[in-house]
Amino acid sequence: MTQGTADIDDDFFDIDAEADAEAHVTSHELSVTRSKLGDLLDLMPAGLLIHQEQGVVYANQEAERILGADAQSLVGRHLFDFLDEESLPDVRRYFSRCLALHEPARAVDCTLAGPDGARTYVQLSMSALPWEGLPVLYVLINDVDALKSTEAVLRRLSITDSLTGSYNRRHFIEEAQRELERARRYGRPLSILLMDLDFFKQINDTFGHLAGDETLRRFVQTCQKLLRGCDVLGRLGGEEFGVLLPETDAAGAATLGERIRAAVEEIAIDTERGPCRPTVSIGVAGCPVARCSVDDLLSCADKALYRAKRGGRNRVEGGDVPNDPPRAECAA
Repeated sequence: MTQGTADIDDDFFDIDAEADAEAHVTSHELSVTRSKLGDLLDLMPAGLLIHQEQGVVYANQEAERILGADAQSLVGRHLFDFLDEESLPDVRRYFSRCLALHEPARAVDCTLAGPDGARTYVQLSMSALPWEGLPVLYVLINDVDALKSTEAVLRRLSITDSLTGSYNRRHFIEEAQRELERARRYGRPLSILLMDLDFFKQINDTFGHLAGDETLRRFVQTCQKLLRGCDVLGRLGGEEFGVLLPETDAAGAATLGERIRAAVEEIAIDTERGPCRPTVSIGVAGCPVARCSVDDLLSCADKALYRAKRGGRNRVEGGDVPNDPPRAECAA
């Protein structure tokens, strides 16, 4: 072999070695990419199956939870294995058409049958996509029960004051409007209490904000013990609260207001600076036959609350909304 040939052969082997090294790097990068993709798919809020005609080739963590099996045991099994008898024919038809004709299926309602006889209501969506050159289906599984539970939690959070657990102002006003319309339809009485914790800023300044928060929570707990199931308690802002009282006239509302006032006067919250003893001022407004508006009720109750504060606080003031008042005018 001449020197020139030896140089060419050496160069050839160097190129070949570089190609092997590049192939090794590419294989490693592909493995890392697949691993990262798996991590990403595990973050999905829906179950995901990559499904060949014969069975599952991949399942994310949410699919494991919904189907009640780990990913390793799911591989090779079929979606049909987990369906109840009533759901199986429809899902089998959607599955076949999606795989053969590439017709996507969206939001197919069905029921999974657990090994212990438990039923899980889900929605399936399927789409045919190429995966490593093979015809497969991507099957998304949404747990309907979990979604409903999540929706209920979000609904509760959207209408609730996070500190006290009472309704927030927006929901209180919505409930007041609904109850007023019902009372007007049937000619029934409706009343409202507006309640304001006295000298609340001084409570925060003297005992600290943690004591102030606990005062608000204890106040709501005290009110809830005295209210009926149909009554609506809401935090309207800061230390101001409202109670909507269906089927209650102004006299009945004032009686309840006095019971709340006396019960709040018994609250004692232990703090490092001694006991915190809140009091509350309450304004009452009632519509004898619900001929007023929510604004009329709130305005009259607010004027009554102002009189309670002006009269020395820790007291209840109020009366009926006049039958034909100029708007926002109240009877003493």
